[in-house]
Amino acid sequence: MKKIATLILCLGFGFAFSQIKETETPPTGAPASTSEERKQPEYPGGINVFMREVSRKINVKQIKGGQGKAQANAKFSVNTQGEIDKLVVTGSNETVNKEIERVMKSMKTKWTPGEYKGSPAEIQYNLPFVINFE
Repeated sequence: MKKIATLILCLGFGFAFSQIKETETPPTGAPASTSEERKQPEYPGGINVFMREVSRKINVKQIKGGQGKAQANAKFSVNTQGEIDKLVVTGSNETVNKEIERVMKSMKTKWTPGEYKGSPAEIQYNLPFVINFE
């Protein structure tokens, strides 16, 4: 009798605490952010042309303490008028940072502004720089 009661209890707990596998249906709405809603700013000729122009304008003779290689990171935004704005350059060599900042501020060519949901928007960029000293 005890064995039958134990068996019934085990089966009862098994049914009571069993998990039901449900399949989730994906939401029917559109994704939160699509490439059609957002458009990156464009430099005339592309980002490679921009990087080439910046690297041509960097005056290595202005950089003090340059040995080996120096790395810097330029964070900036392209505003709704297509101008570089909110520029911050970080890196291990302060003179490299200042030179990159000087060059980027001197760039007069305007970008095509980015867009978000069809309206011009300020978009942020993050560009790495590596300068090899020989």
